[in-house]
Amino acid sequence: MFSLINAIGGIGIFLLGMSMLTNGLKGIAGETLKKWLHTFTKGTFTSLLTGFLMTILVQSSTATTILTVGFVSAGLLTFMQSIGIIIGANIGSTSTGWIISLLGFKISLQAMSLPMIAFGVFIQYVAPSDFKKYGGVFTGFGLLFLGIDLLQKGMESAQNWINFDSLNTDSWLSVFLLIGIGIVMTIIMQASSAAMAATITALFAGAIDFEQAAFLVVGQNIGTTATAIVASIGSSIAAKRTAATHLLFNVVTAVIVTIFIGYILQFVKFLTVALVGSFDETVGLALFHTLFSVFGAIIFVPFTKQFSMLLLKLLPEKANALTRNLDDQLVSIPSAALEVAYQTLLQIMKQLTDAILELLDAKKVTSSFEKKVRDVEEAILSVRKFLNEVQSDSTKLRNQHVAIIHVLDHITRLVSVLREQQKVEGIFHHEKLMKKWHKTLEQINESYASEEKLIEMEQVLEKTAHKIAEERRTRRRKYYERTAVRETKLDVAMSKVQALLWIDRLVYHYWRAFSRLVEFKKGAEIEESSSFQDVERL
Repeated sequence: MFSLINAIGGIGIFLLGMSMLTNGLKGIAGETLKKWLHTFTKGTFTSLLTGFLMTILVQSSTATTILTVGFVSAGLLTFMQSIGIIIGANIGSTSTGWIISLLGFKISLQAMSLPMIAFGVFIQYVAPSDFKKYGGVFTGFGLLFLGIDLLQKGMESAQNWINFDSLNTDSWLSVFLLIGIGIVMTIIMQASSAAMAATITALFAGAIDFEQAAFLVVGQNIGTTATAIVASIGSSIAAKRTAATHLLFNVVTAVIVTIFIGYILQFVKFLTVALVGSFDETVGLALFHTLFSVFGAIIFVPFTKQFSMLLLKLLPEKANALTRNLDDQLVSIPSAALEVAYQTLLQIMKQLTDAILELLDAKKVTSSFEKKVRDVEEAILSVRKFLNEVQSDSTKLRNQHVAIIHVLDHITRLVSVLREQQKVEGIFHHEKLMKKWHKTLEQINESYASEEKLIEMEQVLEKTAHKIAEERRTRRRKYYERTAVRETKLDVAMSKVQALLWIDRLVYHYWRAFSRLVEFKKGAEIEESSSFQDVERL
């Protein structure tokens, strides 16, 4: 009984260590991973290699997959490129088995783990905030090794509480049962690495034989897709396609490997002997796990284009949904979450531009204008909820995060301006001014596809906002002066001033939202101009 408690406790500590290790490494390497994804995914092979290296770096294929989903959602990666990354991540996730088989049974893990835990906790309590994540990495590694040590001790008497003798691998029924057990193990533990650790340790303890362990690994590869499937429920189309890619890749590979398992295991034994000089079952199982994903890559990579077209057809994009890319699974990776928020707000700005142009052309509130503004209002609420869960962990990300919040604030105010009663009066009372604004908006609308043009248009908008602010100051005084000498009725003058103030607020908030979007891409922090802090623009 005590050994069973040791084994369960070992799995729990292993999972805790893996979680701390992954979170720490994501915090350290988040920006690096972002640059890698954008730079080294030009072809299928480079995408596969990127997914492989990233997963080894953060020790989590889930983290790689979530980051990939974020970049597909943000339009920085094509779905076809993401397939290569996911396949590479599957291969990279097998590194845990190698760590356990090569180190876990060769050295005293407890003697190594405790100093690492102590050092990591010390860093987390003493070091500055920017260095605390390094403490999480050390603590995570220490807990991971301590978990394996406890698991190993628990499995020493595993034969007493695990009985696989009746599951003869010569029977297809036993094979399906073993695969099913592997699937259940991964779903319960919510981590294929923990299930793999338990399987290797049971194999080392003699509770299961090599072939039984191989079929458990096949099941675990299928079970690892459950997390992505559950996470994709209610998420974006990009998340659903990613989950479908993961599922189809692992299930199809599992079927083929199961059919040819006899030949594959013979090949594994041959390679293991060639690598270590004799047949080491734990090393052989780690090799089998890696070959499983490599065989899948060999099968899928030549047909990546066809595979992506099939999934695009099975899971088509939602029609013109502003918030289709906001996926709650992205909030754990701030760089990806902020990029998606930026792209969403960019689309919102484009829709508002269309709505304003429609209002200026029709010179009245149309049903189409109302729908566009209503969709934006709903999108604003979704973006707020999404950003509320994001926590930035570096100076650059914090600057970008603040810029995004400023964009959201100005868009909210811009929508409030468009809901005011003076909008139609502004068009009629100041027709020449609105024609110039119409021309500027048309230029901006053509610039949304290019970052360089957006930067140029930000400067144009700044000049326009300053000119209209000056018009507001000079015209307002003239209207009131005419009223004083009874050249204009007071009601008319007041109406024109209110319309002018409406135009001023409209242009100002549009410019500031646009400016903050540009600021986000530059990654710099820009202060609001003190001369543009008027209460009239609230």
